[in-house]
Formats: sequence, C-alpha cells, structure tokens
Amino acid sequence: MDNALIFSDGEAVSAESAGDVFGAVIDHAADDKARVVLTRDGKPVAAIVPIEDYEALEAIEDAYDAKLASEAIAAWEAAGRPPGIPMADVARELGIDLDTL
Repeated sequence: MDNALIFSDGEAVSAESAGDVFGAVIDHAADDKARVVLTRDGKPVAAIVPIEDYEALEAIEDAYDAKLASEAIAAWEAAGRPPGIPMADVARELGIDLDTL
C-alpha cells in the first residue's frame, strides 16, 4: 500500500480508508499506548502517539531549549557583554522613535 496507516504491530490501513478507521486509530493510541505511523508513498510522514509520548517530547524540547538559552547567556556574559541593553538604545540604533509608538 502506497498510502497507509501502519500500526505498531505492522498492521497497515490505506490512507484512503483512514477516515473509516480514524476513531479506531485514536483509540489504539490512547487506550493501548500504541504509536501509529502514517505513510505516504511507502514513507513515514507523521505519527499518532499517546498524549504521554507527546507531553514527554514537549518536555524534552523545553529542557533542551532552556539548556541552549542558558549556554548562550553564559557565553554572552563570559564575553564581557552587559547584562542587558536598554530598549531606548536599541530603538535609537535601529532608527525607531519610541515616542511615536
């Protein structure tokens, strides 16, 4: 099948009939904690996952983003940068008149 829903156990459902089984796919992900891969032309393009998997991924991304931000701030401060730049200075440098906003 070129366009298919592939259940974690290998069962595939054509994308054309996905509408007929979408409720079952959601139930499979929610109740059985299964990950369902959607394919197009035989290639994985998306997934339906249990909400716990999604929340875990979001938490990992948030932690990674926070780590990158902390590292960037630390590097900026280590380079002798001031802890901040007044908005008026930035606006003046960019030619923005804050009084007209």
